[in-house]
Amino acid sequence: MKVLATLLGLLLFTNSGLKAQDCTATPPYEMNELAAFSIFQDNYKNKDYPFALMYGRWLLCSKTKELEGYPRFSLASQYPKFIDIYTEIGLGEQDPSIREAYIDTALNLFEEQFTVFTDEEVDKYELYQDRGRYLLKNYQNIDDGLNMAYGDFKVMFDMDVEKTTLLGEGYYVRVVIDDLVRKGEKDMVISMIDQATAYAGLELSTYFDDTLESLFNTPEERLDFCGAKLEENPESIENLKCVAEAQEDLNMTEEFLQTTLLIHGLDPTFDSALTLAETEKGNSSYTSAAEYFKQALEMADNDTDKKNINLEMADVYSSIGQLSTSKKYVQDALAIDDAFGRAYIKLASIYGQTVSSCTESRKLEARDIFNQAREKALKDINAKKEVLDKQIDEEIAKAEQEIKELQNGAAEKINKIAIETSSELIQKLIGAEVNNSSISAIVDDLSKRSGDKYYGN
Repeated sequence: MKVLATLLGLLLFTNSGLKAQDCTATPPYEMNELAAFSIFQDNYKNKDYPFALMYGRWLLCSKTKELEGYPRFSLASQYPKFIDIYTEIGLGEQDPSIREAYIDTALNLFEEQFTVFTDEEVDKYELYQDRGRYLLKNYQNIDDGLNMAYGDFKVMFDMDVEKTTLLGEGYYVRVVIDDLVRKGEKDMVISMIDQATAYAGLELSTYFDDTLESLFNTPEERLDFCGAKLEENPESIENLKCVAEAQEDLNMTEEFLQTTLLIHGLDPTFDSALTLAETEKGNSSYTSAAEYFKQALEMADNDTDKKNINLEMADVYSSIGQLSTSKKYVQDALAIDDAFGRAYIKLASIYGQTVSSCTESRKLEARDIFNQAREKALKDINAKKEVLDKQIDEEIAKAEQEIKELQNGAAEKINKIAIETSSELIQKLIGAEVNNSSISAIVDDLSKRSGDKYYGN
């Protein structure tokens, strides 16, 4: 059977005629569908593309999606084979017109799939990707092939920004943006970068920054450009974001905040809420920051963002001294990820802040108690001092009185003692008593002469 098929194929493909591509809904030579499909498969694997095409072309014409006797048959999986077949045959042709005809047929097979198959049968995103890569590879044989390729990559981006940004480390995004830069499509470049930034890694983010710098010589120029676009369409999110980014580069803090508020009002997103929250936190406007962090938390769609925002909330509330609320948000972060190291560090900080607060409170309390005790002690001391001063004054007065009395009676007592002492002394000296009246007269005389010297004061 294969030998016969080969001979027939040679006859049909003599002089590279395209007659064999005439569309019929049944296998050639009234063959069984399963047998024809088997010959098609064998020749495709062996790279006998003309013969594969001869025995498989009816599949494209009939658009049959079921093959009796082959339950695993998929028409969608056959289209890439036919694209390979037409491409390889075409590239082998020396005649440019024939070569281009085959390549055009391959391109048409891409286009067919968008209408023949449902979204469940074929991934349309991947179909755009495959066609874009095909166009890029064979653009020399396709009129406007490069632009068509870039167009398919742009459609991929519009279908799924995140997936396209991450795919090939941003390859497709770069290709499209580079093309738009060459064409001077600044507004489209800015729009794509704005959409893709949230999913870009470090390398791609650097590329975005360099690209934006290449579009404008200065941030002022960028602000002028985006501002003019915004005047044309005041409610354009892309234009507002462009203006906001220029304002941020120029450190126009207040203007940046106002523009971001407009963006958030028109189209509240996780990114806009987070930007406002971080801006307000940076301005120490903790109440507003907490409100926007709450909004961002509600719109967060993954655990990483949720745990990080919970930690931001904890930081905000600890800054305003609401430590119990701060602790609650840390616990929420740990509930998402019990190995979240930063959350444990924040929790330790909250405990430290709590102890410090209590200690300070106790210091203040102790100081108040000390001051009260000091005042009381001073009052007691003053009261006792008054009593003591009074007692001392009384004692001094009493002593002065006694001294005065002593002074008043001292002369008489001294005279008496002097008389008695003198009488005893004379008696001992002379061995006879002397009349005390005589001695008394002498003492009185001496006392009168010397008394002022000793008792005058």
